[in-house]
Amino acid sequence: MLQPNEHQHHTIWTPELVEISLPLAGIARRVVARIVDQLIITLFLAGVWIGFFLMLPSVLKLFSPLGKAEPVLVVILFVGAFLFSVASYFLYYWAFHTFNYGKTPGKVWLGIRVVTDRGGQINIWTSFIRELFDLLDMLLFSGSIAAIMILVTDQEKRIADFAAGTIVILDR
Repeated sequence: MLQPNEHQHHTIWTPELVEISLPLAGIARRVVARIVDQLIITLFLAGVWIGFFLMLPSVLKLFSPLGKAEPVLVVILFVGAFLFSVASYFLYYWAFHTFNYGKTPGKVWLGIRVVTDRGGQINIWTSFIRELFDLLDMLLFSGSIAAIMILVTDQEKRIADFAAGTIVILDR
């Protein structure tokens, strides 16, 4: 059983047989970081959706010759807004992980980051694979599978981490 100040570690052996031990972030830090990031995304998307609803009557009037809202146009606009929301969610995590050394604002605040299994910085493709699996997990299971995986795997990995070959560590 871990003591309150102890962390599980991910051990890496270099070709020179030097052992490097990376402390894993743990589920509590990961969940709080996710909540912070979700709040940021939610605030952004709330602004987008409010703007969408404010502009909807003008857009419908512009594209409806008789001034009547065409049901197909309304559906197309809502599907477009939904796809924009999903793309925004994906791009938020992908861009921050790729271009901010594996750290979203929530991860920065909690002092954690995503690295490869070998301890290196994740790249564009690693982040893409990780975020694709994350998006599927969040849309299909609301992250419940991710939480269970973090709790039951030795390296505190979720499906997205296994697919991309990543871990989440404490940032020193």
